[in-house]
Amino acid sequence: MKTRNTPRASGRRALLLVITRAPIPGFAKTRLGETIGMEQAALLHRAFLTDIAHKFFAPGTLSDTIERGWAITPATYDFAALTRSLAPSVPVEKMVFVNQVGEGLGARLTNCFAWAAEHGHQDTVIMASDSPQLDPAIILQAFSELDLHDLVIGRVHDGGYYLVGQRGFSDVLSQVPMSTSNAAEALVETATARGLSVAELPHDLDVDVEQDLCLLYNRLLPDGRDARATFEAIQDLLIEQSCEP
Repeated sequence: MKTRNTPRASGRRALLLVITRAPIPGFAKTRLGETIGMEQAALLHRAFLTDIAHKFFAPGTLSDTIERGWAITPATYDFAALTRSLAPSVPVEKMVFVNQVGEGLGARLTNCFAWAAEHGHQDTVIMASDSPQLDPAIILQAFSELDLHDLVIGRVHDGGYYLVGQRGFSDVLSQVPMSTSNAAEALVETATARGLSVAELPHDLDVDVEQDLCLLYNRLLPDGRDARATFEAIQDLLIEQSCEP
């Protein structure tokens, strides 16, 4: 496969998907829940989704040419109603909801990208739901990178990634190990070996364990303006008392 180094044609359809789980205790953020409690972890996850809904889905937050939606599990959970409750100003009727299908994150991501391509989206970016501090500008940058590259990735501090995007569709994720210290590097190596060009976004962080939560809280100081619901949830649960700036 040849590396692409030419700008995309105008009128290409772009899709942002946030891959997430329903904020159900014992189902969402379970690694975090092992230390802070499953109820608290679910409440924090709901706060993450609140910030993401306001920052990435509300009118005027991204280019109107970028369609937006959620990659969800379980399929029986009413994510449309959840979104309305989290951010009443967000136009739910314009969103897409894609069921996560497959064993393991790599398969689920692959199937989401395949779904997007099959439904006419030439450029697709999938971001995690556990980086509520991200700025909408990083999403615009990701799509901009897809003008000239086949793949775009944003790495996190533990070796994984908070975002991955594709121009078109290539199965580069299904066989890449996930939730490991070299997941991002393995993805880049796999893509490069297949002749795909890869662009990298600035490194950032995501929240898997309590230590990550402290990193996020200190990042949001002093007023939490980059993720206000998350900041307030951490304070309400008194978790910030164990986080030293």
